[in-house]
Amino acid sequence: MRSTSNTRWQTVFSALLSLVIATGLWYLVVGRDHVETQVELRVEYRGLPSGLVVGEGLANQLSVRLRGSAELLRNLHSRDLIYTVDLSEVQRGANAIPLHVGDLPDLKPFEIMEVIPSRLVLEADALTERVVPLAARTMPLPADSPYTMSHLILEPSFVTIKGPEMQVNALERLLVIYDPNKNASEGQHQANVAISTPPQIEVTPPVTTLRYTLDLKMKKVTLDRLVQVGGDSAEYLIKPNNIEIELSVPENLVDDTDYLDAVRIVVRPPVELGTGETTALTPLVMLPSGARLNRMEPASVQVTRKKLDAEPVPAWTPADSPFTMPVNMFGMGLSERRVTRDFSLDDLDLPKAALPQPDDLKVQPVIPSEAGKDRVGQSRPALGSSNDKEDSAVSVTAPLLPATPSLNDITQTAPSQNIKQKGQN
Repeated sequence: MRSTSNTRWQTVFSALLSLVIATGLWYLVVGRDHVETQVELRVEYRGLPSGLVVGEGLANQLSVRLRGSAELLRNLHSRDLIYTVDLSEVQRGANAIPLHVGDLPDLKPFEIMEVIPSRLVLEADALTERVVPLAARTMPLPADSPYTMSHLILEPSFVTIKGPEMQVNALERLLVIYDPNKNASEGQHQANVAISTPPQIEVTPPVTTLRYTLDLKMKKVTLDRLVQVGGDSAEYLIKPNNIEIELSVPENLVDDTDYLDAVRIVVRPPVELGTGETTALTPLVMLPSGARLNRMEPASVQVTRKKLDAEPVPAWTPADSPFTMPVNMFGMGLSERRVTRDFSLDDLDLPKAALPQPDDLKVQPVIPSEAGKDRVGQSRPALGSSNDKEDSAVSVTAPLLPATPSLNDITQTAPSQNIKQKGQN
């Protein structure tokens, strides 16, 4: 009996111990305090029929409020939870799709308190595409800016858009927005600009090139200019000889006299225009940099080549003094130098050849002949000779020169020569 009683007590003790252990395990797993938290689920879509596009109602994520043990919820937050929405049953128009997040394996151990949103209302439309033009919209330049924008060009100027039919049909054009103040300088510019599109709309190509020009602000000016002849103006007659022109010049140069004086009107008569002939020509307007011609009146002029009279023969005009040159040179190429107080032979343009030197002159000595002695009577004494006998002893002798005929010799020979000439005649 005693052994039977001990066995019974052991069985009861084992049952109680198992109950305590089970209770402890239950307490460890389930018996702790439950907490509530909110987790985010990323939404993915699949199975959309071809030819349809969802225009409205798409959600990128869902918010789910859960209740469960803190330990399990702590592990749940570290996971990337994804909820997939099946769109295979979607039709054109409005579609309500309930969300069953409880089917997710990661959420089954928890109590789902709330799902936000609880369902998706999708607006499906037919997918279509069309070609639309682009329009440039630029930010305005400052009021004090010296430039104005012109010649805006978009390349390409048309693009293809694709999306829901209702949105695509509602678009007449797409805007290209650009700020020209980023590069405010005179001249031509270009920039690549993104095309602005509404949501759900795809554009091809997504970028266009904007070309534009920044010009100086211009102001109109009216001028009256004399027509100038390209050549000898004395040979031609211009009618009318004054032309009125209207120019557009930069605003900051309107009052610049030197800038406006650079405006010229020139006409170039043809070479083959004969004397007395007349022709109509369009004048050439020469403008300074930055100026533009708007109007010219008249647009053409009559050019006549004159008949030039013969040049009169100039009369002799004597010099005012011995130290001045005559007014009329009669074509003689006289020197233009003038005799002044400081005149020197060095001022004359001497020939470049070397002048002969005294040693270069060779003079043959003259020897008196017997005939000369008879005619003169006696020879002239030599240079340096004397009547004194003492002087005759000098050994230095000079060449004898021919005797100079006397006046009597000339008068005696003259009649005889005249008579002889008469006899010959």
